Amino acid sequence: HFFCNGNGKGPNLPSTEHLWDFPSLVQKHAYPADELMPLSCRGRVRGMEPSRGDVDDALGKFSLTLIDTLDTLVVLNKLDEFEDAVRKVVLDVRLDNDVVVSVFETNIRVLGGLLGGHIMADMLKAQGVRLQWYKDELLHLARDLGYRLLPAFNTTSGLPYPRVNLRYGVLSPNSRTGTELDTCTACAGTMILEFAALSRLTQETVFEDTARRALDVLWEKRQKGNDLVGTVINIHNGDWVRRDSGVGAGIDSYYEYLMKAYILLGDDTYLDRFNAHYVAIMKYISQPPLLLNVHMHNPTVSIRSWMDSLLAFFPGLQVLRGDLKPAIETHEMLYQVTKQHKFLPEAFTSDFAVYWAQHPLRPEFAESTYFLYKATRDPYYLQVGKSIVESLNEYARVACGFAAVQDVRTGRHEDRMDSFFLAEMFKYLYLLFTEKRDLPLDIDDYIFTTEAHLLPLSLSTARPPCPRNMTLGYSVTLACRSPYSAVSLPPQPDASPLGLFSLKFITELVDPPAAEQQGISPLAVQVLSPPFFGRTVLTAGPAQFGMDLTKQEHGVVLSEPYQACAAISNRQEVQGKMALAQRGECMFATKARNLQEAGASGVIFIDNAEGSCSEEMVLFQMVGDGSTSDIVIPLVFLFQKEGQVLLDALSQHRNVDVLLATKPMFLGEENTDQPLSASQLHEAATETLEAASALQEASGQLEGSCLTLLWKLLQEHGKSGSVALLPFTAEHESQFAGWKPSCQKPQELSCL
Repeated sequence: HFFCNGNGKGPNLPSTEHLWDFPSLVQKHAYPADELMPLSCRGRVRGMEPSRGDVDDALGKFSLTLIDTLDTLVVLNKLDEFEDAVRKVVLDVRLDNDVVVSVFETNIRVLGGLLGGHIMADMLKAQGVRLQWYKDELLHLARDLGYRLLPAFNTTSGLPYPRVNLRYGVLSPNSRTGTELDTCTACAGTMILEFAALSRLTQETVFEDTARRALDVLWEKRQKGNDLVGTVINIHNGDWVRRDSGVGAGIDSYYEYLMKAYILLGDDTYLDRFNAHYVAIMKYISQPPLLLNVHMHNPTVSIRSWMDSLLAFFPGLQVLRGDLKPAIETHEMLYQVTKQHKFLPEAFTSDFAVYWAQHPLRPEFAESTYFLYKATRDPYYLQVGKSIVESLNEYARVACGFAAVQDVRTGRHEDRMDSFFLAEMFKYLYLLFTEKRDLPLDIDDYIFTTEAHLLPLSLSTARPPCPRNMTLGYSVTLACRSPYSAVSLPPQPDASPLGLFSLKFITELVDPPAAEQQGISPLAVQVLSPPFFGRTVLTAGPAQFGMDLTKQEHGVVLSEPYQACAAISNRQEVQGKMALAQRGECMFATKARNLQEAGASGVIFIDNAEGSCSEEMVLFQMVGDGSTSDIVIPLVFLFQKEGQVLLDALSQHRNVDVLLATKPMFLGEENTDQPLSASQLHEAATETLEAASALQEASGQLEGSCLTLLWKLLQEHGKSGSVALLPFTAEHESQFAGWKPSCQKPQELSCL
């Protein structure tokens, strides 16, 4: 706990007395102005203060900070203040202002704030205690604002103008805008969450359709040879104006919204596009732990040696993607920069020197810290969060709020506190230190917009609700078809000072629905040894690394240690065998390397979630750690119930042999794409009886294992493609029961 009452609970947590009361302070000193000026202790009203250029385009005389902070008040459990704030917005805010505003900023801050506020008000009203007077007024305001933003999209390409006049639109003689030729990629590509939510809540599809068209243009205009996009694009002809490609300023939230649009809306197209871009990012832009801009048409060479602070959101997005290793590395690099300069400068070089010295209290680093903690539960990230709070209190806190830092080298302040400080920074830090049970809502039922507004996953119309997957522990998104989830693990008591590599984490990559539609092909673990004789076939999940499955049978042995995260102690038993290893404690790739080094011929991973089974769970592909070309043994994954079959067999029988295959292997079967029909299987079992009779006649003259002899004779006597060991009917088993071959190991065939 790290909030409200000022009593920091836990080792060395500083007091945070009154820290979370600043939203009330803003209302006291700034309302109804758009922003608080924390040094002057008054509100910033556009036109009454010296112009700050493009920064002022976020101000629209619509009480920006109050609207942007609405759902933050609910997260902070300040429900009285929230109801009071909703009343103020409903009574006082007007949108018919002759003001030119940024389409991007107004969408994410004001439209997102109104939608988040409406969703919170609707939730509290449904509980029957508060806001019984509320009649969707915030949603009506959101709809009004949506229609005021739509004229910006009246271009030949469908990409929006960067600015719009709230009263006169874009092309009116009075609009004082509409002459712009270009916009940034993020400006055009960060509309879909808010616009789609507005459409879903109002049943007016024009908003979602408009935002999607803009995304379609950006996708069409990507460099198709490498799937990279530029930073600035012409809104009329779609030509790229700035061709530098990265993950920071100008592009950042475009990638974020592709991923989150899939999570919120369930449309596979968004995920497919995100995945294509992500592969390109990791190939060309990611130079761990750095993220350096490249030319979209010649991406093999970095075009600058510095990075901007907005890219600090990217580790959090990688957590949603399930790619934790690079997320941890980049986050750690950013943390080292903050420790050197107290805050993250607006831009810094690859050797951590200041490039642009400002720090406007941006929340992206806190955002990634929050997501990494939720994914790993490593207390290291609480210490990172603690350092953020301490720096804010020591170097940014002033009498009437928190002041932006004009120069991180001198600590000089700027009379500025952007609305995103309360909308995002407060929210992420509060959630980082607050137990889930203490929140007035289930945070896992929502997705964060780029401004950290909360949109409910129930908005999706593409799929029905489904029960929460309890085997995943903490799921970052908790969507039914959520493609990537990071598993929560117990804190590691001896986490290293850097929080790297000693961090315990598992990354799960659930196969995207696109592949799901094509059909993720389940693999088979077929138990061949007696008393199973191939009749037990376990459904297995594949890996994205390792070699193709072997078609030879292998003995099975339990790995020691069972989780295989350390050096294998029973190397002699493991050598040449299929090792069983439990999921958890380290990555699949780490286990595979340890067992491969010990001489295992393959690995069968068994889920550590009690009761999980393939019939109830979504089959997924195991992912590596970014560099798995050294792993050359076959790998499969069994859920717990299927894995228990193997464990029980191993405990009851000395020798257990399995076959890993893309489908069950029937004796005498040739390669065929079509499985045997029931009638063919019945015929095969009958032929097995006939073959067994031949074995009985020959057994006196042949030596060796009866199982081996039976296998050979079945192949010799059976018809191609029909002879099989499974399934036997009760009739067949009764006929076999009285037959005892005269060989050295009759017990091997006793079950027949």
